[in-house]
Amino acid sequence: MTTKKKRAKVARRVTTGVAAASVVGVAVAGAALAAKQTEQATPKLPAPGATIEVDLTSKGIELAFVGQKIHTGPLQGKATFEIESNKGDPSSVRTRISEFYLTSPVEQGGVTIAIAPASRKSRDQSVLRLTTTGSSRFQHTLAPVLNITVQSPRVLGLPAETGEPLSLVAKEPAELLAKLPGFPPKGAAYKLKTRPTLTLPEQSDIEVASILKFPLKVEGL
Repeated sequence: MTTKKKRAKVARRVTTGVAAASVVGVAVAGAALAAKQTEQATPKLPAPGATIEVDLTSKGIELAFVGQKIHTGPLQGKATFEIESNKGDPSSVRTRISEFYLTSPVEQGGVTIAIAPASRKSRDQSVLRLTTTGSSRFQHTLAPVLNITVQSPRVLGLPAETGEPLSLVAKEPAELLAKLPGFPPKGAAYKLKTRPTLTLPEQSDIEVASILKFPLKVEGL
């Protein structure tokens, strides 16, 4: 074999080796990228011990008060979730609500909606759960036990004495549900799934009102 032919044969071997190495390199890089994307796409629950603060907004709640429908008007506020493990269910965590309030200006009735601190720990069943339904990676159930105070009842047309704030106490949690692509939520819309009844503080055995609608948007900070 001539020197020229030997050189051509060696060149072909080198070219073939480089091409094969390139294919292997591309395949490895592709596999690594796919693995990274899969890892990034896998949703994760927040770790127990974390504290998450969010902003709250609402177009307003609708109440049925002694047969009369009342709308509070726009509300704004904040909430704080304390993440705890949910024993027996590794696909979820508890999002205990340590702070939850919404308010409106006095000229709109001066409405304040807030949790009842004395009972929140024992009755709060707020849970964040992993799901696999399309783009909704999480399902979040909020279950705050609410107190509602109206500073100016007459502004809302409520039958209360002039100058005296009206207080309403929930007999059970207000269950709000949302399906989320991630957590903390980003502008997620929560819908009321139950209609909690309300009583007066001094007449806890007499139901005077109920929450009919409670549209709520939650925005992670």
